[in-house]
Amino acid sequence: MSRLPLASTLLLATFAAAQQQATVYTNARLLPGGAPPIENGMLVVAGGKILAIGGSDLAAPPGATVVDCKGKTITPGLIDASFRAGVGADPNEHSEEVTPHLRVLDSLDPEDRAFARARAAGVTAVHVMPGNRSVIGGIGCVVKTFGSEPRAMLLKEDASLHITLGAEPSMGNRAIRGGSVDSIYYRRPTTRMGVVWEVRKTFFDAKQAMQMTAGAPPLPPDPGRAVIERVLKGQLTAVTTARSEQDLRTALRIADEFGYRTVLDDAQDAHLVLDELVAAKTTVLLGAPSATTVLGTAGADGAEPRSATVQKLAARGIPFVITTGSNLASLDLVREAMFAVRNGLSPTQAIDAVTIEPAKLLGIADRTGSLAVGKDADFVVWSTDPLDPAATAESVHIDGISVLAPR
Repeated sequence: MSRLPLASTLLLATFAAAQQQATVYTNARLLPGGAPPIENGMLVVAGGKILAIGGSDLAAPPGATVVDCKGKTITPGLIDASFRAGVGADPNEHSEEVTPHLRVLDSLDPEDRAFARARAAGVTAVHVMPGNRSVIGGIGCVVKTFGSEPRAMLLKEDASLHITLGAEPSMGNRAIRGGSVDSIYYRRPTTRMGVVWEVRKTFFDAKQAMQMTAGAPPLPPDPGRAVIERVLKGQLTAVTTARSEQDLRTALRIADEFGYRTVLDDAQDAHLVLDELVAAKTTVLLGAPSATTVLGTAGADGAEPRSATVQKLAARGIPFVITTGSNLASLDLVREAMFAVRNGLSPTQAIDAVTIEPAKLLGIADRTGSLAVGKDADFVVWSTDPLDPAATAESVHIDGISVLAPR
């Protein structure tokens, strides 16, 4: 049986007692998420929920603990909608190329230090998906970044079906200098055409099964097909990792062909398909805006990322959120929001793109993503404006409890 680190054990031990004690954060600049800033504001939390939010005229409950936040800024806890950690060294199932029935929740490790690092950077919720080496990897989930075990962290169990286009699902599937088939990796596609075919075949077979006429002999139960049918019925959103222009167009084309909704993850060439994104009314998970600030930075799969992409998406009204994505050189999520501002996004849009917008996209906005009465008390007290390069998260709260731990 795994054992939690001492810091986590102490946090859990004080959780129940602290839940019912009202705490008032005063004199702070509040950035509620999806609403105008509140200068010299007050935030009241108790029982793990937000009781009140307002200006200096708001009355504090009798007997409440008062925390003076003069000169500080409070935001909702940040939400990373494309978090590539927390599931061990390899989040990929290599035995088959299409495994829609697998659940990333089953491999989630609450003790993974990636969660502690995320909390230290103000991230209180993350969307975790299977890796990029499978064509259809399985079902992603949304969890908070602190908890004793996966179920205690869970915000949404079935958040997405992860599809990957491009080179990754075929990487390592053939010998560099020829040779015989000698491992399970050869079971998978070896070309971009093969990757796309696996996606198309999977959805074709599921659609055919759904269209079987009454009286036909029933098909044997298939948990993978059942997941694909949920996507086709609009009950589960597909998230397609596609970076280059050709892969983005393919992702949109397949979704239109079979009539399902897809979100585009790590869409580095989004600036080249703006008209198509507008027409499809799709959402973009924009990975690591900081990576595009380096002159000559090359994207994956032959993509050509541009610093101006984030501003172009906003100008065209294309829904997007900012993520750390699968770029190993990505910065903390708040720093990625800061770079988006440097690249032309407004500060309000940048904060919303890492708080309320991902909450809406992931279907958790009723609980988190903004500072609003009745929502979970997931928030961050920053030393100054969070988009200032010198800003640090002085305290991070999940369900009203301080969970900040050293990186």
